[in-house]
Amino acid sequence: MDWNAFLIEQFATPGKLVGHLSYVLLVASMMMRSMKWLRVIAISAGVVSALYGYFFLLDFVTVFWEVIFVSVNLIQLLILEIENRRAKFSGDEQRFVEHVIPDVEKAHAKRLLRLAKHVEFEPGSVLTHEGKPVERLLFLIRGAVRIDKEGSMVGVCGHDDFIGEIGFMLKTNATATSVVTNSARCLSFDPEALRNLLSKHPDLRHSLESSFNRNLVGKLVKSNEAPSQAT
Repeated sequence: MDWNAFLIEQFATPGKLVGHLSYVLLVASMMMRSMKWLRVIAISAGVVSALYGYFFLLDFVTVFWEVIFVSVNLIQLLILEIENRRAKFSGDEQRFVEHVIPDVEKAHAKRLLRLAKHVEFEPGSVLTHEGKPVERLLFLIRGAVRIDKEGSMVGVCGHDDFIGEIGFMLKTNATATSVVTNSARCLSFDPEALRNLLSKHPDLRHSLESSFNRNLVGKLVKSNEAPSQAT
């Protein structure tokens, strides 16, 4: 067998290149974190595959199902665009979106924020107790929170910080006690309701987990800087 001729026939002829392109686009769509771009590229893959089936394979079964595939994705893309346009955020919610999930579709961000409660805490309020279950995940909009571990202060949280994210991620008890030092305003999430939502929306889960990691790094940097600033 002439392998060079075989490879050229399978990969380099115009018809086969069109067929390969449809699968390349389909694979690329699966790599998209944005649901909008996932569907846009999937539609492109379906169109190319339908053209391949019609002009090169003369396979009308393939064309029929690719048309169905494209139509379903077009409808879903239209629904997503309508939901994005309808999604409106309060000032606190917009701050959350910009700092936590900036790359998530507005429609999906709105689903997440429907779970949030806007709560105010007075100075002295205890938000988490070391060694006890985390009752709520908090995003601090305004105020300051002292972080204590084994009775000693180990850090301070301010605006745009999470409270209780480690316990939420690991499903463990709180690793520290957090006490409000200045009156605080927060977005509060019920852990179980949030986990249920994230299990259905991987893009939200990835974006939120990335934000947790960035926030943890920021807290670590601030805790390391605090002793040097005090000397």
